[in-house]
Order: sequence, then structure tokens, then C-alpha cells
Amino acid sequence: MAITITSQPVSLTPQIIGQPIAYEFTSNATDLQYCIIEVLFNGVRFSARTVQPDLGTTDTFYVDISEDAEKQLLFTPKTIGSNGVLNNDTNKGLFNIKIYEVTLVGGLIVTEYDPDDANNVDYDATTAQLFVFNCRVSHFDLNTFNITDYQLTADTKLFLTDTPYEKRIELDSDEFIGILYHQSAPSKNFRLEVLTYNSSDALLNTDVISIPEWELGYGVNPVNAYIDLCVGTQNLINEGISLTNVAYYTIQVINVDGDKSEKKRFNIVEACDTDTRIHFVNKYGKQDSYTFKGNKIETLSHKSTIYQKALKTSYNSYNRGFSVIENVGTRKFTVYTDSIGKDEYNFLSSILFNKMAFVEINNSYFPIIIEDESLLIRDEKNVPIQFTLVYSFANKEKGLRG
Repeated sequence: MAITITSQPVSLTPQIIGQPIAYEFTSNATDLQYCIIEVLFNGVRFSARTVQPDLGTTDTFYVDISEDAEKQLLFTPKTIGSNGVLNNDTNKGLFNIKIYEVTLVGGLIVTEYDPDDANNVDYDATTAQLFVFNCRVSHFDLNTFNITDYQLTADTKLFLTDTPYEKRIELDSDEFIGILYHQSAPSKNFRLEVLTYNSSDALLNTDVISIPEWELGYGVNPVNAYIDLCVGTQNLINEGISLTNVAYYTIQVINVDGDKSEKKRFNIVEACDTDTRIHFVNKYGKQDSYTFKGNKIETLSHKSTIYQKALKTSYNSYNRGFSVIENVGTRKFTVYTDSIGKDEYNFLSSILFNKMAFVEINNSYFPIIIEDESLLIRDEKNVPIQFTLVYSFANKEKGLRG
């Protein structure tokens, strides 16, 4: 008996969630009934299932593990106040499968698969590990999406964000930006270059943040891929970079060969008491952030469930005929941008793509539900001028039982 893998994803190319991560294989086993596959995450089995032959065949199989992978890859917000490089993302991992044949021998079902042995080495075939990260690209964007645009091997490679080139940020704000992977050669001295400027566009300082995680080479799978750079004002200050008299700064990843990423610019603006800082998951599975600087409206609503109680035999004015089982309060907020342009609108519209978001209050994250009332207001020339976000806290406020 033998399994032949006829098609599988390319190991050197990071796989993305939302597209098939598919394997095709054949078996020459006699009296083959079906196959069992185990899916492993970072070398540990977490699921198993039967796979039937393709329709019209008895020995050809197809399996897609993208949904299995999606269940294992979970977003965790970045630690506020971090600095340097973060390599602890839970939105990535290595996946592979083991294949077991199931045959009929003398009227008995026979297989080497053992549900009680998570480390079974008696499989009929296994595959190489694949690096997978939690990214979802729309059907429209897939027409032009190319994973190598995010591999830092030449000029103007991309960060894992759709932020416009120029973005506003307040002092004491956290901001994180993702980078995917590099060429396999080691010791290329990858670093984040931070240039600070004053209001007259004069260069004040050039600072660098080393990326030691990318000093390692790799073979089949990228090593230390899908990492985060801490690039907010608070993050840079915590890194020891001075922002005194700085009006704006730019960031760019570079290496010794002259390879470089795209450049991003952050304009430092004044913070206001009415600002609302939102952190959200972008389509690449990374954390993006934005401060809504327009008006903010809070609405408090309640919904109660009541039940009837038996009155006491003796009258008392405070006896209840009806009482509250539970009262649930909901705080809903409507926040507005000030006037924005098309690039900023396109970036903000990505908030509505995943709808996984947090509001930052007193240096803490609070999960929110983005409501369907969120909208864009345009003028008569179809130019975006304002974005409205409506959200409520993901955890409701419950009162005492009456």
C-alpha cells in the first residue's frame, strides 16, 4: 500500500486563510474504503476526519484544511506600551497533515490510525509543514494580490496594512505595523529606520530599531515571519527615541543590500478630550489603529425581563406584584471623523471588513461590537468627507434580580 501526494501548496509561499489550503493524493491500496487525515498545528494534532474518494473514483482524494487552520489562528491585541519588535503573534503557525488508509481485509476494517495516539508514527503518508497566517483577501482584491509584494527582497515592498502614506497620530499613542517575511539569506542587518522632522521639514534625527529576528536564514518555511513593529509615539519614546520638537516622522524597513519597504509618515497632532482611539483587525490579521476626532454621542438603553410574584396575605405598600428578573444595559456610541479624503476613507472602510475591534480607554483595551449603522457621508461630488462609526461594548451591563 502506498499514498502518492499529487498536489499540495508550495512550502516556500506563506498560505493565507480564506483561500483553499488543499492537498490531492491517490492510494493503490487493495479494497480501500476511505482515508483518515490528521491535521497538525505546530506539530500537535488538533483534529482528525475521514475523507471519501472523489466522486467517480475509488482511489483519488481531495482535502482542504483552511477551515481547520482558521480555528487555530486567533487575534490577540498588542500590549500597550510595547517597544521594538514583537514576535508573539497568535495569528500564525505551521500546519501539516498525516494520512491513514482504511481497508477491508477479510470482512474487517483495518487501519493504522489510532485516535488515542496523538503522536502516531505509523501513518501511510505525511506532508511538509506549511506556514499559514490569518489573512483574508476579498474576491475583488485577489485579482491583483501577490504574496511576494510583502516579501522584503527589493524596493518598495509593502507593510501588512492599507493605511495611507500619511497618517495623524497623537503623543502617548500606541501604533503597530506588521511585516511578513524576508529572503532566506541570513545576516542582512534588517532594521526599522525612523526619521524625525520639525515643522520646517528639517531632519532632526535618524534612529534605527534592529530586527534581530530577521538575521536568521531559513530553508523551507520562513523563520520569525509575520512580526510586528512598534511605531506609535509612545512606543518610540519607550524605545528611547526623542520626539521633542518633532512635527512628524517617517518609518521604513531597510537592510544592508539596499532592500527597503514602503515608507509611512506620521504627523503628530494635539490630543483632545473627545478623541476616541479605536484598534481593529485589518484584512491581514494585524492591528491597525485610528483616532476619531469628531463629535461623540453616547446612548444608554435598557431592556428588562419581568415576572409575576405572589403577593403576601398581609398588605404592605412595598410588596411587588411584578419584579425584574434581569435588566441589561447597553451603551452605544456614535463617533465621527473630521473631514477626510479618499485615501483615509478607504483605510477606515476596512474597519467594517472583519468588525473585530477594541476601544482604548485609560491604556486598556475594551472589546466592542461595530454596529450596522456605521456609514460614510459624501458630498454632491461623491467625495468622502466624513466616516461615522457606531459601536457598543461587547460586554453588557446586567443589573440585580429583583
